[in-house]
Amino acid sequence: MKIIKYLLIFNISFFFVACGTDKKEESIKFFKRGNQKLKEKEYLDAIHWFDESLKQNPKFADSYNNRGLAYQKIEKIDEALKDFDSAIELDKKYWEAYFNRAEALFVTGDFQNAMVDYDKLAVPFKDSSFYYVSRADTKVQMGNTSGATADYEKAILLNPKNAEAYTNQGYLYFENKEYDLAKKSFQKATAIDPKQDFALNNLAFILNQENKYNEALKMVNLALKQQPAQPFYLNNKGLILLNLEKLEEGKELIERSIRLNDKNGLAYQNLGLYYQKKGNNLKAQENFDIGRKLE
Repeated sequence: MKIIKYLLIFNISFFFVACGTDKKEESIKFFKRGNQKLKEKEYLDAIHWFDESLKQNPKFADSYNNRGLAYQKIEKIDEALKDFDSAIELDKKYWEAYFNRAEALFVTGDFQNAMVDYDKLAVPFKDSSFYYVSRADTKVQMGNTSGATADYEKAILLNPKNAEAYTNQGYLYFENKEYDLAKKSFQKATAIDPKQDFALNNLAFILNQENKYNEALKMVNLALKQQPAQPFYLNNKGLILLNLEKLEEGKELIERSIRLNDKNGLAYQNLGLYYQKKGNNLKAQENFDIGRKLE
């Protein structure tokens, strides 16, 4: 099963510098407006006001950092990285900017340099459960399973109510096919936060494997309530419906999943299962072959 990776973004800190000039006062005024737009998820407007802030004070590290966050939200990662670099150049101990740069590097797949930044934060963020989750996520991508496991456990120790820590810990167990451990982690995550759609979907996948189809259907429906057009969730529900012998409903969802993402080999495998159940072995084999090529 293809897993969607959670990306966690550092909370914006509303942090102002002392100033004694009109330009610096104007810069802070525009910075506050940018932060408000960032809170409202109006990212282009936020970028505009951070631009204005930096015109008044080109050495305002906070404006670079928060503009970088806005760029990251609209998936302009190169621009975000430049802004985080600028913030760090202006303030070598701007730990939030290091964290945000690491997150942006993660998105680009540059896990090695992301880890360099995370390691710089080991002391200032030593009590942050959130930090250990993000560092663990990077270790997962680098194949450092033991290091990731230790970091997830540290995150949970620091904050036993960190639902993301349990969700991502479950992801690690799931990838290693340790389904019993994964199930426990996903159950803890959803008990803390019933809206953890990623955990709900994966819990549904495991329950389906255990032939607990009605329980699985309940879980995947809860996941789809949060993300109605998520192709992996739709495919998962489609498979569960096939196992409940609701063949046409299952087929409809699997085909919708493929329309949304035609690179998911499991969806074609499930479509093949539908045709197999219908006795159309030629069509079944055709879809099985497509699925195997994509996996």
